[in-house]
Amino acid sequence: MGRRGVAPGNCRELRGCERDRRQRRSTESMMARQVALSRTQVCGILREELYQGDAFHQADTHIFIIMGASGDLAKKKIYPTIWWLFRDGLLPEDTYIVGYARSRLTVADIRKQSEPFFKAAPEEKHKLEEFFARNSYVAGQYDDAASYERLNSHMNALHQGPQANRLFYLALPPTVYEAVTKNIHETCMSQTGWNRIIVEKPFGRDLQSSDRLSNHIASLFHEDQIYRIDHYLGKEMVQNLMVLRFANRIFGPIWNRDNIACVILTFKEPFGTEGRGGYFDEFGIIR
Repeated sequence: MGRRGVAPGNCRELRGCERDRRQRRSTESMMARQVALSRTQVCGILREELYQGDAFHQADTHIFIIMGASGDLAKKKIYPTIWWLFRDGLLPEDTYIVGYARSRLTVADIRKQSEPFFKAAPEEKHKLEEFFARNSYVAGQYDDAASYERLNSHMNALHQGPQANRLFYLALPPTVYEAVTKNIHETCMSQTGWNRIIVEKPFGRDLQSSDRLSNHIASLFHEDQIYRIDHYLGKEMVQNLMVLRFANRIFGPIWNRDNIACVILTFKEPFGTEGRGGYFDEFGIIR
């Protein structure tokens, strides 16, 4: 009769489990000792990482162009986010924000629409004035070459405008992407600085239109100039799904394509289409 006891394979498993438990307790203990950083401390760390060994924020001019500046996405998300970056010193020092849309607006109009979403504190009033002093607005059509010539002339008139790095954020419906990117490429590109295009979702209406749009943009810009973005993927709830799935070994064997038919995320908003009916008819959930 052989000696009774734990098989070698099981011993290794037990040692592995015990090691995992020790590591988990160590991690939990370390996290418990950590002190939450303030916003000022976090921004200070970010500034050090951004500017370490690089003087681009002092030497170069950057122009952030918001195509579709009168829209819902711009006023609720884009302008507030740029303000937060400006407020916390996370933008290059010589940065200008140019809004472009068909509506005939002024910077005062843009401010009235977007400032309620800034959540600015009373003591930030002076900083807020500095931010809007760097804003300007140009009205024009999305398919009119002359409008883009006016936009380019406006940017050239800014400090070091012709040499400035230019970032175009397309907060627009996909129906105008082709015309907009074509006119930007032909008229509004920086000649010596870098150029970037940020394309918002939805990227086309279906697979066919998405492929056509992708091929069109690729014919105008290099891949490293194109940034495709879905701002909803930045939601904390969505990002935490990845942590929940891959940081928990218990889910490994069961959270996979063999056991999950679909994942449904429900994100309820306390407002309606609010003038965006034309957009939702063509690209919304019900079409």
